Amino acid sequence: MTPHDDPRSQAVITIAMRLFSALGYDGTSLQAVAEATGEDPAWIQERFGEKRDLYLAVIDLAGRMERTVVQDALAALPAADAEQVATTLYGLSEHYLDFCVANPQIPALWLHRWLGDAADIPEVERTHSIPLMNFTADALRSAARAGFVDGEVDADLMVRTLVWSVYGFLHGEMIAEAGRSVSADPQARHRFLAHHRQLLDRMLRLPGV
Repeated sequence: MTPHDDPRSQAVITIAMRLFSALGYDGTSLQAVAEATGEDPAWIQERFGEKRDLYLAVIDLAGRMERTVVQDALAALPAADAEQVATTLYGLSEHYLDFCVANPQIPALWLHRWLGDAADIPEVERTHSIPLMNFTADALRSAARAGFVDGEVDADLMVRTLVWSVYGFLHGEMIAEAGRSVSADPQARHRFLAHHRQLLDRMLRLPGV
């Protein structure tokens, strides 16, 4: 049985994710996780190992959740025509934004890493975020080969641009507008998705549907 299969361990991973996303890996200790979960520190260490191992379990859960959303959204690709490609990519934009709004701790984990958190654990991007980025970029390249999107666009940077814009929207100036979070502001969500759709249309030369 892995830690993900055990409800007790899963509860520890969930709370540890909240702490790592709020304080960063460097600012979180196993003792803090034990206090937040009410578990014995010795049990946590016996179950997961050192803090690094618990962090990797957290990242693994976050990565699996993120991968499911993206793969489900892109399940219609390769598509039969440009309109189906456009609809699929609009859906990816919407579902990924809603996923990040519903699970703010996951983009927060990646933001901490972008700022140099857990720099001594370099394999995280190689095993989680980069394969998912590559999977999405490959879907764009497949659509380009079929003539449904602009083949001159850098697919890798296009995917990263979409992610960066979601993270910036959720954690940048818009989140402080009127003192409300994006998740509590349907108009802000609608405005952002319209912008994302326009970005996709113009960068990839989608037909718009």
